[in-house]
Amino acid sequence: MKKYDAKPLPPLDPNMDASKNHYWSYQGLDALLACKKPLTASKDEDLFIAVHQICEIAFHQIIVDLDRTLDALKTALAAPDLPAGAFDEAVYFLDRPIKLWDTVNRTMPILGDMRAFAEFRTSIGPTSGFQSFQFRKIEIMAGVAGAYWNGGTADAGGKVHVAESEFDRRYGADICGAFDRYGAHSLRHYFEALLARAPAGTRAERVRWLDAHAAAAPLMERLRLYEARQATFHQAHLGLAVRQLSIVGVEYGTGGTSFKDYLAKYNREIAPLFPGLATHAAAE
Repeated sequence: MKKYDAKPLPPLDPNMDASKNHYWSYQGLDALLACKKPLTASKDEDLFIAVHQICEIAFHQIIVDLDRTLDALKTALAAPDLPAGAFDEAVYFLDRPIKLWDTVNRTMPILGDMRAFAEFRTSIGPTSGFQSFQFRKIEIMAGVAGAYWNGGTADAGGKVHVAESEFDRRYGADICGAFDRYGAHSLRHYFEALLARAPAGTRAERVRWLDAHAAAAPLMERLRLYEARQATFHQAHLGLAVRQLSIVGVEYGTGGTSFKDYLAKYNREIAPLFPGLATHAAAE
């Protein structure tokens, strides 16, 4: 990998006095910690909020680094050939979301043995992980082509839960914008573009060729890792929801979803993100 020549950048605020910066102010700790506002006296609610906020901060950084990954992939695939190191920049940035998914996947299970969900479940109303726009955006950036979650809270009569209707009202335009922005600028899009660069053959043969290609092999490895981490989150979220709802003694989540059906829908209709990639790896 080429050496990156990092040089000091000027502050965004030219009037800033760097000598006044301290850890607590630079990290905005007062504002950050004040963001956790439980609605009841339950200490488990405090934990519930903290775990989700940690995940949302990780999601925010995943978005930042996926954007940089996608830009690097676009640049690399615009070249007529794929010399050794062609994807070094993309691999460098994609390693970050992979590690951040590890953070999320280690953090969310903390709620697995939480005993007191019933203490605050009714007070939080329809708030639900279903309403995480950042998570939806990450899925779109990865290559989810359609809003599979639409209608995920519908009752027997087809009426959606307020959690879904309010999410659509708040983020509907942003979701459409994300599909427009990343439809031809996603991890899956560039995976397919990379496959098209391989010699003619079956998908498995082209994947095998790329796995042996000096420039493409590191990227193929990272794409496998990325899909595995995102799939782990889906599976773990499903398991966590089922456990917590069984503790409370109900079938439906706060967002009106039947988690056993709704969260499993991703595996039925979307997965895998990179068809043929994991299958070939498993066969080796």
